[in-house]
Amino acid sequence: MVFIGVLRVMALRETEHLLALESSAISRIKVRELEAPTLSDMSGLWSSLKGGVVSTPFQTPEFLAALQETKLKTGDYRFSVGVFAEQGEEASPCMLLPLVRFQRGPIRVVGMPDFGLADQNAPVLGAGCRASRECRVAMIRAFFERLHDADIVDIHKLHGRIDARENPLNFMPETISQNSSLLLDLRDGEGSDNWCGKSIYKKTRSKFRRLVKEGVSLVEAETPEERTELFKTLAAQRSDRFRQLGRKDSLEREDRADFYIRLAQMEASSSPFRAIALKCGEETVAAMVLMMSGSQATAVLVSIGDPRWHAFSPGMVLFAKAIQHAAQTGVRWFSFGTGQQEYKQRFGGVEQPSRRLLMPLSTRGRLFVGAREAHRAAQDMLQIALRRNGVDT
Repeated sequence: MVFIGVLRVMALRETEHLLALESSAISRIKVRELEAPTLSDMSGLWSSLKGGVVSTPFQTPEFLAALQETKLKTGDYRFSVGVFAEQGEEASPCMLLPLVRFQRGPIRVVGMPDFGLADQNAPVLGAGCRASRECRVAMIRAFFERLHDADIVDIHKLHGRIDARENPLNFMPETISQNSSLLLDLRDGEGSDNWCGKSIYKKTRSKFRRLVKEGVSLVEAETPEERTELFKTLAAQRSDRFRQLGRKDSLEREDRADFYIRLAQMEASSSPFRAIALKCGEETVAAMVLMMSGSQATAVLVSIGDPRWHAFSPGMVLFAKAIQHAAQTGVRWFSFGTGQQEYKQRFGGVEQPSRRLLMPLSTRGRLFVGAREAHRAAQDMLQIALRRNGVDT
C-alpha cells in the first residue's frame, strides 16, 4: 500500500472514513488513521500538509517519535495519526490528529500523546487549508463519533491558539475549564508598558554583566552530544536541588529522562529540543531546556548549579536571555510552562486559559462523565458549606 504523499510502501494498518459534514464549507472529508508511524513516516506526512505546517512544538514528528520510542513502550498504548483531507485532495491533507489509546480501569480512553511531557495539545493544521474553525470542529467531532474502540475522549491542556490559528479542540462543546499558564507575546516588545520595558529585564542585564566579569558566558548546545550532555547536567542539578527541598523530582523517573535524552540525540534540524546554559569554563552555572517550533517556544526544564552563584540570580538571567533569544530568532509566543509562580509573572506573561475535552463515546463513557460531574458537584457543595460555617479550606 502506498500512502498519499509518501513515495514508498508503508507497513501501517490504515482505517478510512468518509465524513459527510452538514452546513459546512467542506462537505466531504476523507480521514485515514495510521497506526504506529515512524519518524520518517511522520516527517513525510507533516511535509505534505496543505500550505505548510501549523503546529505546537509538542506535536512535531520528533517529539512524537521520542514519545513512541520511550513512554509508549512502557505500557499498553496504541499510537496513531488521523489524516484529514478534502475528497480529491488526499495528497495534501488539511489537518493531522496524533492520538493514543489506553485503558483507565474499565474505561477505554482515546487522547493525545502527552504523559505529562506536552504542555499543549492540539491538532496539526495545514496553513493553506480554507476550513473555518467551525468546520474543523465538525471534522474532529464526526471522526470521534465513528470510533468504536473507545468509551471516552479525554484530552488535557487545550489552549485557544496554535501559533496564530485557533485550536479547534479548544472550542468543542464538551470542553471544560481546567487551569491556565502564562504566555508572553514577543511581538509587543516596544515601550515601557510592554515586556521589554519591565524592570526585570534591566535587573537581569545588570546581573548578567556581573556574571560575565566572573567568566560566565551564554552558550547553546548545538550537536546531539552537546544537547545530551547538557540535559544530563541539568537533570543532576535538579536532583540535588529537589533532594535539598525534600521533594521528588519527576526527572528521576527513568522513562521520562529517557524521553528527553532520545529527543536531544536526534539529528534533525527540525527537532523542537533546544538547550541553553550559563557556563564558566566547564562548569554549568544554570541550564534550560526549551521546546521551540515555528513561532512558539516553551520553557520546560531549568536548573541552577553551585550555591555560590545564587547571588547572581542565574535562573532569572537565563529566563531573560531565553526570551530575548527567542524574540531575535522570530518566535512570537513564549510560554513559561505549567504553573504561575510569581517569578514568571515578572517577565510580563499573560494568563492563558487551558481547557480539557471530555467527550463520551459510549454508554460506559457517559456513565463515567456523569459520575465525575456528580463527584465535582458534591465537592463544590461541601466547600460552600464549610465556608458558610467559617471553616478555612
